Amino acid sequence: MKKILLICPFFGKLPKEYFQLILNSCKRNNTIDWLLITNDRTEYSYPDNVKVKYEDWKAFSSNVKCKLKKLINVDVFLERPYKLCDYKPIYGLIFSKYTKKYDYWGYTDLTDVIYGNLREFLTDNVLKYDKVNFLGHLTLYRNTKNVNSRVLLPLPSGKSIKEILATNKNMAFDESIKNGIQGIYNERNFSFIIVKNMVADISPMRYAFQLSCFDDRFHQYYEKYKNRIFCYDNGKLYSAFIYNGRVLFKEYGYIHFQKRKMNNFLNFDDCNKYLIIPSGFMNMTEINSSLIRRNCRKKLYLPFFKLKWKAFKEKIKG
Repeated sequence: MKKILLICPFFGKLPKEYFQLILNSCKRNNTIDWLLITNDRTEYSYPDNVKVKYEDWKAFSSNVKCKLKKLINVDVFLERPYKLCDYKPIYGLIFSKYTKKYDYWGYTDLTDVIYGNLREFLTDNVLKYDKVNFLGHLTLYRNTKNVNSRVLLPLPSGKSIKEILATNKNMAFDESIKNGIQGIYNERNFSFIIVKNMVADISPMRYAFQLSCFDDRFHQYYEKYKNRIFCYDNGKLYSAFIYNGRVLFKEYGYIHFQKRKMNNFLNFDDCNKYLIIPSGFMNMTEINSSLIRRNCRKKLYLPFFKLKWKAFKEKIKG
């Protein structure tokens, strides 16, 4: 079995209301390891396969700057954590001392996901490619010197990684086709695969769960709306949705609920079964069409637009 390490630097407050649920879902994936680098020292019950390195932002950013100056001779810009989106594909170089014993390393968001059975999707047939998936919330790379060094190749736009890291602007190097690592793979026909149905990537624009998807040309689109909720059942993650009047189930590797406030309505945090609805996590109950429809109100998700407006005002000020 190929050994995997997922890396997540996170600075600020971890989502205390439900972070233990995320850690519990990591624990169920006991053949995969996580490395969390954070300045949040809140006590959680960390499983053995989630290693925590406590470090404040100033020390972390300083260390990364020094490392990259030595590795690729560039003075990088890293004044705020959000800029780390451009650094994710370089983690193989930056964190090489942690990845040594692994066949694959990757990055993940960790703070806005619940993992199902990842190995159900990361099979031997998948783990023969150099790169697995292309979005910032979970992407893997084969851990070799050749693969890790591909970040240094010219981008389709003509820019280089040195230019990407030298600006304070977020260039989405982790996801962009024009200015990102996937563009390098596409242009040079490097080995990669997108694992279908591995992620239930929730649109942040609607209250009800609607999936964000990408076609074969990496163009984003939103699925045709379905009444759906999710359930976590002893390490497996399912979508429960209504189709032709029937309730059907579909398994996913993980759910990503970006920019969404999730409340915890559970009686306790170490439960093995629970429902995931648009407003948060609730105790497991019988899943039927009435329950699903009751939790699928079709309306805009206003907190998302408030965040976008706040970010826009900050951008203007900057």
